Amino acid sequence: MSARRGRHQHSQSLQQPSDYESDVQFLSDIPPPPEQRTNEELNLFVLKRHNREVTSVEYVAPYAVVYQFSPDSQQWEKSGIEGTAFVCGLQPTQESLERFEVTVLNRRGLENFQLELLSTADVEVTEEYIILNDIVEGVPKVYGLWIFSEPPPSSASHHRVAIAHKIQECTQRIEAGKRPVKPQGLNGHEREGVEESVLMGRQLSLKDLFGQQRQQDDAWSIRSHSPQRPSVQFQTTADTDFFRTTQRPAPPHSPAVSAQANGQGRDIMDLLRKAGEGYRGVL
Repeated sequence: MSARRGRHQHSQSLQQPSDYESDVQFLSDIPPPPEQRTNEELNLFVLKRHNREVTSVEYVAPYAVVYQFSPDSQQWEKSGIEGTAFVCGLQPTQESLERFEVTVLNRRGLENFQLELLSTADVEVTEEYIILNDIVEGVPKVYGLWIFSEPPPSSASHHRVAIAHKIQECTQRIEAGKRPVKPQGLNGHEREGVEESVLMGRQLSLKDLFGQQRQQDDAWSIRSHSPQRPSVQFQTTADTDFFRTTQRPAPPHSPAVSAQANGQGRDIMDLLRKAGEGYRGVL
């Protein structure tokens, strides 16, 4: 009896008093449940970790394999990147109102596939691949996206056609959203001419925009501070040689002219002599 009584007393000592305050304190230590997020929000959160310029998710393909065309073997080779493919919207810039890129998050490694779309000429759709052209450090690269799709009526039967259509649509939006270049430092007429040339599809460089104005400014500065006189090549003639020589050349000797001059001299002397004789006879 004594042993049983001791056990009963020991069990009563283990019981802890409980009140409402202790229960509230215990419940406050439990963290609140996480916020419910949609699949689009989760995808956008993950993509922003790889590229901070991502602003939206335009399309998602569950599974894609990235191939690269080899110029040596003239065949498609696996690049080792395969996973979920995304068509993402990027932040706009001063040159383009809309920007998009294709991203494939790699399931087999740490290297992902990211390629920004630039124009419709860089995209080609075939029965097997979505071909994307790119230039990496001056070397052209050709990639092929193989999109997994099952025959209908499967829900994955439309992914290849849908993502190809979305990529082509995005490239069209990129070309339509390009902003014209507005150079500074030109007058109104020159700025209008530059804007018209840009709208017509002509690509202008900074040298084309500002080179002509800089040449005009340099020419004005040279004329103002140190004018340059045009150099005239001096050509020698008989007249210039006459003044450049120290002694004048003797006139050409003509016998007929000399005889005529001597005859006129004799006539003058005869007249003077006759006049003198006549003057003496009068005296």
